Amino acid sequence: MKRLYIASLVLATASYGLFSCESKREVKEEKVVQTEAKQKTTVERISARSYPSIFQAWYGIDMPEQYPTETLEQRLDAAAKHDLLWEEPLSQLGEGVDLVLGLEWAGTHDGLSDTFDPESLAKAKANKARLLEKNPNMVLLFEVRWRDAPSSFLPKDSPWWLRNKNGEIEKGWLGGWEPFYLLNYDNPEFQDNVARQCKLALESGVYDGVMFDWSGHLDIIKKTRAAIGQEGLIIVNIHDDIEDGEKYAPYINGSFMELNPIDDKSLEVKGILGGDTNRNGRKWKKMREALTFFESHFQAPVINCLETWGNRDDLSRMRAVTTLGLTHSDGYTLYADPNPLKTPDHYHDWYPFWDVELGNPLTKVTTREDGAFQREYTKGTVIYNEWQNGPVTIQFEQKRKRASDGSVDQTFELDDRDGDIFLSLN
Repeated sequence: MKRLYIASLVLATASYGLFSCESKREVKEEKVVQTEAKQKTTVERISARSYPSIFQAWYGIDMPEQYPTETLEQRLDAAAKHDLLWEEPLSQLGEGVDLVLGLEWAGTHDGLSDTFDPESLAKAKANKARLLEKNPNMVLLFEVRWRDAPSSFLPKDSPWWLRNKNGEIEKGWLGGWEPFYLLNYDNPEFQDNVARQCKLALESGVYDGVMFDWSGHLDIIKKTRAAIGQEGLIIVNIHDDIEDGEKYAPYINGSFMELNPIDDKSLEVKGILGGDTNRNGRKWKKMREALTFFESHFQAPVINCLETWGNRDDLSRMRAVTTLGLTHSDGYTLYADPNPLKTPDHYHDWYPFWDVELGNPLTKVTTREDGAFQREYTKGTVIYNEWQNGPVTIQFEQKRKRASDGSVDQTFELDDRDGDIFLSLN
């Protein structure tokens, strides 16, 4: 993931009428314990959620007028609209962005830590309890660094830095608030350390699993699975790379599919990408094929997270990725800013389309005679019409309500690289 520096967030005004963090965070310890006792298991939360299910990748909703995030309580409210999120404190705090849960490693060097800061642990447990009060079906993950990190992550003379033939530490991701340096991820002792920190994250009682960025590393994933057992969740940013999916399938629960599908209409984002429209360029068909493979081969509970970059105003692109996820998976989706933007990655709007009450899937996906894809839910039908399939006509026996515009009819037209939800009226 590429996260760029942002100086500050836009402050919300008092006109929103929301209570401050101080006035709403007066939760007694015994109430937190009682709330934790009532929490569902990870599997129960994944199974009990309704659709669409949206996830938060590090950074959340960027709509300060509608969803202010000045106070902790406001950040919790915004985060709770998602059904899954992950965070990584070293990078996010380095960029000056407030965390949602807020668990931080203790000590001078995060990479050597064997415990969490006690004050942050207490706050993170309380924040988790508040999140689950607002959304009882949320799943919470922690990113553990394995590929690169800022210089403070380890002592300068640590053997766990990757060095060139001159003994100099190799540079990694250069897009952060300071240079990141490559870690010696082929070192067995470092691999053991990553697995150990993953186990600590789950033992904290805050997180349900861990997330690995940068396509992952097989030995690290194997050791992490052994360390956290079968109940802990593991997802990896493998885009739509089926080869990685085949390699990791016995060990992971899901993929982070961070994608930028290229099509004629995607040229509309050229202005905000600075001309770099092909960055992380993918194909809609390959995305669908990979998502189908991941859904059927990963370990239960499967939690694939499908993200497409795009212009926030390109609503058909948003609907396309949302309905692709709804028809071809039981996972989570996100439509977010392209990484080349000069802001932290994965900021996004919240769309009314995501507030639709679709219920739960009744069937697997079917391919229609017109080439579009259809899936039935308890409260409606989802249609995904892939890029280059051409426009299709949707006909129902009874009137339906179209989620995208609220229109009610029995017959609807749907362009390609688009999708929609058609809600039952009874």
